[in-house]
Amino acid sequence: MAYIALYRQWRPGSFKELVGQDAVSRTLSHAISSGRIGHAYLFSGPRGTGKTSTAKILAKSLNCVHGPTPEPCGACTSCTKIADGTALDVFEIDAASNRGIDEMRDLREKVKFTPAEGRYKVYIIDEVHMLTTEAFNALLKTLEEPPAHVVFILATTEPHKVPATIQSRCQRFDFRRITVEEITARLAYVAQEMEIPCEEAALHLIAQQADGGMRDALSLLDQCALLDGGTLTAAHVEESLGLIGHEPIYRLTKAIGERAKGDVLDVLASLLAGGKDPMQLMAELTLHLRSLMLYEAAGALKALDLSADAKAALEEQRALFTQAQLMAMIKRLHEAMAELRWTPQPRITIEVALLSLCRPMAGEGSAAAQMYGASPAASAAALTAPAPNDTARIARLEAELAALKAAFAAGGRAAPAPAPAPTAASRAASRAAQAASSADPLRPRTPQDGALAAAPAVPAAPDPEGEKVYAELLRRLQEKQRISVLACLKGASFAGSGAGTFRLHFASPLLARRTARDDYRKIIEEALAEILGEPIALACEAIAAPHPAPPAPKKKPPLAEIKPRRPAPKPLAIDENALSPEERSRLQNAVDLLGGRLVDLPAEQRIAALAASGRAIAPTAADADKGAAREAAPPAAEPPSFADVPPPDDDDAPPPADEDAPSGENS
Repeated sequence: MAYIALYRQWRPGSFKELVGQDAVSRTLSHAISSGRIGHAYLFSGPRGTGKTSTAKILAKSLNCVHGPTPEPCGACTSCTKIADGTALDVFEIDAASNRGIDEMRDLREKVKFTPAEGRYKVYIIDEVHMLTTEAFNALLKTLEEPPAHVVFILATTEPHKVPATIQSRCQRFDFRRITVEEITARLAYVAQEMEIPCEEAALHLIAQQADGGMRDALSLLDQCALLDGGTLTAAHVEESLGLIGHEPIYRLTKAIGERAKGDVLDVLASLLAGGKDPMQLMAELTLHLRSLMLYEAAGALKALDLSADAKAALEEQRALFTQAQLMAMIKRLHEAMAELRWTPQPRITIEVALLSLCRPMAGEGSAAAQMYGASPAASAAALTAPAPNDTARIARLEAELAALKAAFAAGGRAAPAPAPAPTAASRAASRAAQAASSADPLRPRTPQDGALAAAPAVPAAPDPEGEKVYAELLRRLQEKQRISVLACLKGASFAGSGAGTFRLHFASPLLARRTARDDYRKIIEEALAEILGEPIALACEAIAAPHPAPPAPKKKPPLAEIKPRRPAPKPLAIDENALSPEERSRLQNAVDLLGGRLVDLPAEQRIAALAASGRAIAPTAADADKGAAREAAPPAAEPPSFADVPPPDDDDAPPPADEDAPSGENS
């Protein structure tokens, strides 16, 4: 006989055997006992929680020889056929493969016929949310008013995809996830009946991996039991399911808490060399950090399902982290798990994520220092002591101030009085003004608030940690698709950080003002808070560019150096009739290439030009007509003579006409 999987052998056959669904079992049993059987039911819930099994139990209860009864016998012909799937009156329809309108029309036609063997015709439609809209519409009227001998049972894992018109015509039952204790007890019973020797820790681990599904738990037990013929242990389960295990996760968490980067990389390398999945490693580490966070918040909760060794590990590691740090670590691991889905190098992604958990955040305050185990006194000392970069910058500024004083003294000018050192009262007033500004969102931010200021174009001291934070800021904005904010930051550069302020230099005052507005500033400050682990203010400083020197006035050259203007070129007089065909072609090509047009000269000018060149031409008929017309016209008044008018003395006057030029030539 062929082997039958455990989840098929141990499928519940009655409401009493249904694990973890007491409310559903009681309600359906009472409905059958009282004779108030509905015509349509909707079973919804996660996979493997008993929806299809409950539908078959309900079909048995309705068609049992001793029924309708809430406790079917399981031995009669009807119960046996329903369990084997050969009953003529129970129809199991997979909506994933029978999702069209034609299947629903066929079902609607067959519903009218009476049952062949039992009392009721039961239609079990699994994954009903896969039906098309047309199929739902075809089923709607039949589902609302079916014949008295028909019961519909719809099962789905995604009830939100079922139309409201369908849900309103059904009695809905929500199946919950089964607890770890209930799954462990059921697995122990099955293992005892199947004579599978196993440890309780192994069953508990299988129940945790089942994620609330009894079918998944039985399948995992069936898989792990085949690994070794001996006793099933937790180590066997971890090996069979590819789990990381508690011990490596505990060692990795301790190394992260102690910032032992070498130990972190050693543990990671050994796990990956053993063939462990990076995604599984990140998932189990996240679950352990979640348990550590809840344990630190509320102690040993029953909902955590902690074992003895887990309690000892959590008690030992609770001093390494605080709530804020644990939440930030979990968030960072979730981001890394999202990156693992598409990255071509998963090992690099997980190494970067784990090392980022070990790295102290830049700009940590007292809260961040306490997160890493530092005392409040040490945190205060770290805040009051200037950073090495700030010390170098202060020394450089003092040297520049001394040089300026010496320059003023050498030039005989009084040196400017140095600015008074800020007192405790002034610093307190400044902090109060800044707090009031941040508390009032309607108050505009001014240069005194630190959001926008003008800075001289002085190069800042190098700050590698700040540059890394700025690079991480740009990367996170790129991941979150903050394109407009990134466009403003393209023209910015890191200018330093300190006293709870992160400064950026902008070459454009317009970009600095836009970035300092509340919407962009809030996005950047939230990203910086995620990176640094504490809130920090953004200061946008526009670099003051030096004013360009005014242009030198242009000197007029002396009159002797002014060159006279060249006379405009005179038009060229050409007799087109005297040209050969080849010359005419060349002339036309020149006109086409250089532009312009040919203009006919008056007859008198043309004759005079030809006479000057030694050639003569007879006047044409058109020229004769024009001459006759001019003779018939009255004489025009003679223009006044300008012989007595002296020529202009300025250099802009045109040159005198050439006396040797022919009188008919154009000027």
